[in-house]
Amino acid sequence: KIMDYSLLLGIHDIGRAEREEEEGGEVSNEEEPETENGLAAGATVGSYGTSPEGIAGYMSSCKPLGPGEFDPYVDVYAVRSCPGAPQREVYFMGLIDVLTQYDTKKKAAHAAKTVKHGAGAEISTVHPEQYAKRFRDFISNIFA
Repeated sequence: KIMDYSLLLGIHDIGRAEREEEEGGEVSNEEEPETENGLAAGATVGSYGTSPEGIAGYMSSCKPLGPGEFDPYVDVYAVRSCPGAPQREVYFMGLIDVLTQYDTKKKAAHAAKTVKHGAGAEISTVHPEQYAKRFRDFISNIFA
């Protein structure tokens, strides 16, 4: 059976980032011409390949962004908190470790962790059906 996926959630606290940037001292602020989307002049999304080198070229051509700013071409999974939220945050979400086989290695890890931590422990190596149900319940509680 195929199993083992996880929700990865990153929370960027914009206010904290602004405070840390202010405390960090003066940063060189060389003026670079920019386009409407905030990229350095000459940097176009389609002009770089998808190889690591091409992506690095695109990334290095972008102007540095301030706290809470993000490039929608790069940070496609970034979601800002609502304007009336108690804190200004940016959320990054993704699924990781998809399509991993629940094979003998996973079964052995599950058995070892069960012996060490007990049958009811919240451990990462669980049967696919149990993992899927726990994951669906977790997502339902967050978004329902």
